[in-house]
Amino acid sequence: MRIGLLTTSFPRHPGDYAGSFVGDRVEGLLAAGHAVDVLAAGDRADTRVDGGLTVTRLPADRRLFYGEGAPEALERGGALWLAAAEFSTALAVAARARAHRWDLLESHWLVPSALAASAAAAGSERRAYAHSGDVALLERIPFGRSVARRLACDGTDLRFVSPDLQARFTRLAGTSTAAGTVEALEVPRALFALRRGPDLELRRRLGLTVPTVLAVGRLVPIKGHATLLHACARARSPGARWREVVILGDGPERSRLIQLAATLEVPLRLTGAVPRASVADWMRAADLFVHPSLRLANGRSEGAPIAAREAHAIGIPVVATSDVSALAEAIGAL
Repeated sequence: MRIGLLTTSFPRHPGDYAGSFVGDRVEGLLAAGHAVDVLAAGDRADTRVDGGLTVTRLPADRRLFYGEGAPEALERGGALWLAAAEFSTALAVAARARAHRWDLLESHWLVPSALAASAAAAGSERRAYAHSGDVALLERIPFGRSVARRLACDGTDLRFVSPDLQARFTRLAGTSTAAGTVEALEVPRALFALRRGPDLELRRRLGLTVPTVLAVGRLVPIKGHATLLHACARARSPGARWREVVILGDGPERSRLIQLAATLEVPLRLTGAVPRASVADWMRAADLFVHPSLRLANGRSEGAPIAAREAHAIGIPVVATSDVSALAEAIGAL
């Protein structure tokens, strides 16, 4: 088949962690023999063709999908809501112009992608994946219930990456039976292959000389990195050799985390954003992976974080917050 795939973020270069799970999905579709046309956000209009894959970038404010993340950016309101509306319209227009070429439309994130697909090709076969921030957005915006009802009833084949997201969307849509189905996205096993313990050579190369706690994710409140630092400070044993906390990722909380770590006397290394292969190397070298996601005051929580699934696939011990039920479900499903 020729599949049109609508998404907000999609890897901009090899190893880019942004939208990496959508990139994994596309690789799977290509391996199955399908041709895939991707419509995604970018800094400028651009189209690139690589065999059966065509990637068309639609201009969008980079703060929406490649910075701290659309949910965080939109929380502040203002002009970014206009930028989001403009991108959503451009996505629907581009999909409508191409829909006659496609046997199937697949969307990642219900808003704006699935909604754009519904508007562009109501009579076409459509499949849509909900990841987390999109369901949380529908729960908070005034017309969220109306959008959920539309997607639940317009023939879209809805897929949710966790049972928790499915249940939340079903409540929003007000349907009498569970909406859609649950389908967690696959982790690329070649990259995140099972380890047999910390890789000593990688530890030497990465400069790990003490027990190391690893976290991965944007430096934003929902990731809970401040909570991780407080927990490590409380776990300190008198006279014990102290561990180092390493966080892979970047974002607006960087300065705050550096100051907090200094106050708590917790050794902290912030690497910034790193290529995905480097994420796998860190997971093979570290002693413990922690995913300290929070449930925010507005009720938002993470769906099924891909980093936690990757860590579990590699075999590093994983500690995750119990308050985020979907995270436990995601790990338990592997």
